[in-house]
Amino acid sequence: MKSYSRKIESAVVASTREDMLSIVSAWSPEERADREKKFVRRIDRRLLPILILMYIMNYIDRNALPQARIQGLEADIGLRGVEYNVALSVLFVGYVSMQIPSNMILGIVRPSWYLATCMVVWGIVSGCSGAVQGFGGLVAARFFLGITEAPFFVGVAFLFSGWYTRKELGTRLGIFFCGAMLSGAFGGLFAAGIAAAFRNSRIESWRWLFIIEGVATVVFAVATGFIIPDWPATTKWLSEEERALGVVRLVEDAGDEEEDISTNAAFKMAVTDYRVWLCILGQVRQRTSTSWSYAYKIQICVQAVASLTNFLPTLVRNFGFSTIHTLLLTAPPYVLTAAICVLNTWNSDRTSNRSLHIVVPTLATVAGIVITLATTHIGARYFALFLMLPGTYACFQLSNAWMASIAARPRKKRAIALAMNNSFGNTALTWTPYLYPRGDGPRYVKAWSVNLGLSAVLLISTIALSLLLRRDNRRADAAAVQNLSTETKRSDGLKSGDIHEVVESEFGNETVGRELRGRNTGATARFQV
Repeated sequence: MKSYSRKIESAVVASTREDMLSIVSAWSPEERADREKKFVRRIDRRLLPILILMYIMNYIDRNALPQARIQGLEADIGLRGVEYNVALSVLFVGYVSMQIPSNMILGIVRPSWYLATCMVVWGIVSGCSGAVQGFGGLVAARFFLGITEAPFFVGVAFLFSGWYTRKELGTRLGIFFCGAMLSGAFGGLFAAGIAAAFRNSRIESWRWLFIIEGVATVVFAVATGFIIPDWPATTKWLSEEERALGVVRLVEDAGDEEEDISTNAAFKMAVTDYRVWLCILGQVRQRTSTSWSYAYKIQICVQAVASLTNFLPTLVRNFGFSTIHTLLLTAPPYVLTAAICVLNTWNSDRTSNRSLHIVVPTLATVAGIVITLATTHIGARYFALFLMLPGTYACFQLSNAWMASIAARPRKKRAIALAMNNSFGNTALTWTPYLYPRGDGPRYVKAWSVNLGLSAVLLISTIALSLLLRRDNRRADAAAVQNLSTETKRSDGLKSGDIHEVVESEFGNETVGRELRGRNTGATARFQV
């Protein structure tokens, strides 16, 4: 039986890259721009709504435990000491262990059916969490929930990178990530409604929370497999011209030809790269080839600081409010975060700049942490949440968009790179729950001090990566100008506009300069800084 990747290759062979290029090249610049705008809008309408809804369900199911804690889960099943923290962290043990294998699988199967199947399974696991009777059952449920939820996020990031160019990817990931933020708002409101509705039920309200959310996830998942598209070359509801445009524009954006390698070869390329392991050890070197390691370090820091969301209901409860009021008060910071994420990623794509749009939100996070460390005043601390949540999550998707740009080709290598970025990043969530022991409340000085230090590391890593990529761009542009001058002397038929485009990249604004087109110049596309 042919793998799905082989079917993709067959589809591309049937309509070769040259044929696709000839279709697209026949259009005038104005016609192509119009067609591309309509194409992107059509993909937006098909991809974004369904995936955002799936992400809302994903995050609601994952974050049901902190809300269940507020409703009495710890006392009802007899959790003691750090057992709640263990239950939080064990989810990410399963989550981290499955992300890389999952994206390897995704390279050989249909993304639509794979993601839908995973959603059905995690919905079942989430619903069964309502039946746990003790610590062992809760840990088992959380571990398997992590395994079954792991394929979704990295799978969607990989799927997006197969439809959108680098300048489009950040905004789409930001809009997609709104699902997580909206789930934080709606999840708290929904949990408050469940707590009120089942306050006098014979079955504890937190059990109903797991059951209802799990059933809703399974029902919704059944329809998703019929809606999500797979790849541009194999999507039947696209016309031949649209399929050609979908393939060609990504080839141009990557700046070089797609290399045909096996999944095992792509995996070997990633795991044998010493830069990856230097990143894990925190020994990042100042050299051109360290782009990946800095990107991983950025993701680890972002994830570590983001761990505060697992304890947000607990932090708000320390203000002295009732259970229902606590759950309601967690919603507004998430609503603001969703809006900030969209604006930040949109402007990042508009300016082709990643680093500045990570640095500025991180400074807001630092301000929020300082306020939290400095005072126990309820109003000031609640205001700090409106700085920390948007500041943290505004960076999150840009890390993935940046990685997709750095490891653009081959596609399988990009899949593994994205999975490793998230997998190593999520390792932070296996130990950060222990920063918030109940005895450290309400100040949690140790936790906030660690978050402050990680924010500083994030700032340094981001600036370092940006400087390295700027240097790489200058070198690539200089080499491209030299190559084009040689080709022009040979009368190779290049248009003067092609040379102007490269010269403008070399001497213009490095952040917003035009990208080199590998199809025309043979050069590697410029990195986003």
